[in-house]
Amino acid sequence: MEIWLKQGKTNFRFAVLPSEYELTSESNNTQVVVNSLGEINLLGKRKLKNISFSSFFPKQKYSFCEYTTFPTPKESVKLIEKMKNNGVLRLTMTGAPVNMDCTIENFTWGENDGTKDINFTLEFKEYRKVKVKTTKKKEKVTKKVTPAATQRAAKEIQSTTYTVVKGDNLSKIAKNLTGSSANWQAIYNQNKGVIGGNPNLIYPGQQLVINV
Repeated sequence: MEIWLKQGKTNFRFAVLPSEYELTSESNNTQVVVNSLGEINLLGKRKLKNISFSSFFPKQKYSFCEYTTFPTPKESVKLIEKMKNNGVLRLTMTGAPVNMDCTIENFTWGENDGTKDINFTLEFKEYRKVKVKTTKKKEKVTKKVTPAATQRAAKEIQSTTYTVVKGDNLSKIAKNLTGSSANWQAIYNQNKGVIGGNPNLIYPGQQLVINV
């Protein structure tokens, strides 16, 4: 088994494996009492996993160390503290079903003998990224043209501002907003300053003014 912490370009491998580790996986179930049934269990979503283990950072090269080029105990403590303060990291334990993003919730360490080794206990909590669904946003803007005194009153022009989303192309946008995919050329000509020289390259987040 190998135990790794990875955060960005920083990797840390534990030189001495713990004698045991503990992983907690719970569900957020709720118990309620129904008169006709008695107590029942309402199933909820799972809670975040927790894992903890204890070991030590060796000062010298013991025969049971996993590798020999490990950092000193003080360097190890400093690195773990830095990763804890930086937030999310990945904990991997080869040969065990542990490979997850997590945060360090508790890091307890200290020296209690003359070996200069540092004993520690680490507690991790699973990190789950919140995924937010995005929808197409359309904004209609009415522009009024004020005619010159010597000119006939101009017809009111209505234009639409459209925000490009993933998977869009000009033909698809023209079809959805004007009813005909053939209007893609007109849309491109109106927004050449935003799109650039290639009408086939549009990117999510670009705002197109459509006046077809």
